[in-house]
Amino acid sequence: MKSRLITVIPVYNGAEFIGQTLASVAKQTLPPDRVVVLDNGSTDQTEQIVKDFTAIPVEFIRNERNLGLFGNLNRALDYAPQTEFLQLLHADDLISPEFYEVMVPALDGVNGFGLGWCQDERIDEHNRHLSVSGKADGAIQTLTRDEFLKAKAELGNQAFCATLLKTAGQPVPVKFREDFPIMGDTLFWGAFGAHCQKLVHVRKPLAQYRWHGLNQTNFLGPSIQSLIIDEWRTMEANEMLRGCGWSWLRKMKLKALFAVRSNIKSKRVRQNGNAQYSQEIAETARKTTGWTLWLASRLLVELRDVYLFRMLGRPRHPKNIYG
Repeated sequence: MKSRLITVIPVYNGAEFIGQTLASVAKQTLPPDRVVVLDNGSTDQTEQIVKDFTAIPVEFIRNERNLGLFGNLNRALDYAPQTEFLQLLHADDLISPEFYEVMVPALDGVNGFGLGWCQDERIDEHNRHLSVSGKADGAIQTLTRDEFLKAKAELGNQAFCATLLKTAGQPVPVKFREDFPIMGDTLFWGAFGAHCQKLVHVRKPLAQYRWHGLNQTNFLGPSIQSLIIDEWRTMEANEMLRGCGWSWLRKMKLKALFAVRSNIKSKRVRQNGNAQYSQEIAETARKTTGWTLWLASRLLVELRDVYLFRMLGRPRHPKNIYG
């Protein structure tokens, strides 16, 4: 008998936060039928914490070897044929009690694949509020495939913890790209979304994405390939999924967005004391953007930082080089 909803939590050495993650699932007003923790060879107390958790039944499965982050996420996708709805929830993130109660009905009525995501609140390792990913007006927006793919090419925010897949009991048609260690999720959302009959954005923060010193992206950030080069390749790949070609204006817009994002990374790395790597980021990004877009975006980033962090007083996690 197929499940209605399965939550899969891939984890590697997640002892610090996985208890909180499981507790957030246990508080759901619409509980999942199964909760599965896929352990990637943890060497800390992850297994004991999961097995000691009694608020809801939790299945603990340990991989025979470490599959890597996206390899373990692909292992999680194996549960798609067993359920109508599937969530891949990272072991350091949280979901609000009404997450499934809101997200599941938003995708009901679809016989095939569907994808829904909400806004996320960014929190730090102490559960302190950092920011929210956009305007939270509570609206439920249904997107066309082209609108969705256009947003993915522009790297519009979509957190794992905020995303629900409608699999309709079928194997998923795509997998996570393991050769894109940071951008693999954005590529997957675009590729999966291209197969979806319904794409829904709930503009309400029903999930909490945690920024902390052990974030996977912090470890991978030092690679210029994964940090800069793969990002532009991801933008190109998702744009190509639209199937409408590249106009000069569209390409300039994407290059401008890439310039802004790269300038932010370059500045944050410099603020963290690595001027040499900051310069390498700038030089690599300028090969795509050119000098004009680079300088214009640098000014924009400086004005943005003044407004957000000085005038509005928004907190910023020092390890976050992306925002």
